[in-house]
Amino acid sequence: MNTFSFDFSLMNTNAVLENSLSELGLKAPNPRKTGTTIAGLVYQGGVILGADTRATDDMVVADKNCMKIHHIAPSIYCCGAGVAADAEVTTQIMASNVELHSLNTGRPPLVAMVTRQLKQMLFRSVCAMIT
Repeated sequence: MNTFSFDFSLMNTNAVLENSLSELGLKAPNPRKTGTTIAGLVYQGGVILGADTRATDDMVVADKNCMKIHHIAPSIYCCGAGVAADAEVTTQIMASNVELHSLNTGRPPLVAMVTRQLKQMLFRSVCAMIT
């Protein structure tokens, strides 16, 4: 497998699955389209992030200029898909937490620290929804 390009091998798996289902008289489910496009490209000099700017509510365009790439700290960004307001507030909270951490430690934040804090924050919010 070429690690520098897209892997299209799953297309063959999908074709075999569709043929097997059609032989049984069944139809494969339609793919779910979320409407958001987010892409990342890693190259020798760094990373390039890209995202569309439209926020939709089903078939209605709610915002034509929705930011989906959010700044957390110097050299640390977060891409969000789904509920735009949740992503905006979540990344604002993370940016504040990271700034406080940097001020307390006197060091720039590490990506591992940011991802750990984000995972912990999201886990707490999921647990709060369940209980």
